[in-house]
Amino acid sequence: MRTAIVLFTRDLRVHDNPALTTAADEAERIVPLFVFDDAILGSAFARPNRAAFLIDALRDLDASLTRRGARLVLRSGDVVTETLVLAGNVKAEAVFVAEDASGYAQRRQRRL
Repeated sequence: MRTAIVLFTRDLRVHDNPALTTAADEAERIVPLFVFDDAILGSAFARPNRAAFLIDALRDLDASLTRRGARLVLRSGDVVTETLVLAGNVKAEAVFVAEDASGYAQRRQRRL
């Protein structure tokens, strides 16, 4: 496989990340992606301290990815829509995402 997207959601680490590891084994080029989910950002979950923690974690993730030759792509909106748009733009053949047990994440994964 030539190009794959790794969609980062809850698991914002490079070390021991199953989605990233699988993508690296199967694709020549990896496009790392994080989407600021409008549904989550518009909810009570989006508190200032959580947002600040997320921004710090994304900076750290981008630095780790940059050291490995890839920059983190950031988008905002519906996660599935933004992922599919990017997949079309980069001609990705697959999207890899780590499993998540929450109902919201499982619905998102089915939509993908």
